[in-house]
Amino acid sequence: MRNPYVAGYFYPSDADELREKIGWAFTHWNGPGFIPDLIKTTPEVGIISPHAGYDYSAPVAAFSYNALVNSGNYDYFVIIGPNHTGLGSPISVGTEDYVTPLGIAKIEKEAVEDIVDDYIVKDNIAHKREHSVEVQIPFLQYFYGNIKIVPIVMMDQSLESAERLSMKLKKLKGHYTIIASSDLNHYLPLQKLRTYDNYFVKAVVSRDIKTIYRYVYSEEISVCGFGPIVTLLLTYSGDIHLLKLSNSIEMAGGETGVGYGAFSINKV
Repeated sequence: MRNPYVAGYFYPSDADELREKIGWAFTHWNGPGFIPDLIKTTPEVGIISPHAGYDYSAPVAAFSYNALVNSGNYDYFVIIGPNHTGLGSPISVGTEDYVTPLGIAKIEKEAVEDIVDDYIVKDNIAHKREHSVEVQIPFLQYFYGNIKIVPIVMMDQSLESAERLSMKLKKLKGHYTIIASSDLNHYLPLQKLRTYDNYFVKAVVSRDIKTIYRYVYSEEISVCGFGPIVTLLLTYSGDIHLLKLSNSIEMAGGETGVGYGAFSINKV
């Protein structure tokens, strides 16, 4: 099993406190303002959700999960995050069940087998200290209870890797959806942060993948999970909705901060 690495740091390590924190995110002034019921009222969606400490980004993430919950139940969830540690393979698929204070998220083994090849490999080393996948799971457990997941960590976020992974995801069996885990720009003063985040948001909503990579490779735009985002854009062809755009300065102050965006993308 893959034990939690950032429990007690990014989010509470006590189950009751964690549930309370997730409820806080939904009812926060910077969140949706309510806790949704798991009732299908919209078409199926994938989401883009931030992965910072809950004190900073959870109210924004709540917008993503509100959209997901409104789209109903799924057999399993593919969670794709960037590699912050430099450990592991270029694209690492976890095979160990993820433990959080809210329970155990089981690996959807058949889907893992369908995804892996000679480049997209089973590799738990990349997952051991990586927070980008882990912080998404308690939100899923809060609403869906016992869940199955396919956790994927991307060190290689090139377009070629995103295309390769997307091709695999399109062929998966069962009723699943995709969560792309990413923060937006990092450690910028407020006005510059808002400006750069808006540049990136416009590229995402317009599906301008060429511009996304131009921004990232210019080294001025510092979005950490551009590979997972592009993989989702390549896999789902429906409408893209920006649900919320905020940042850590708006949440907690400071001279510089990190941007957070919540998006939903219709499957078709």
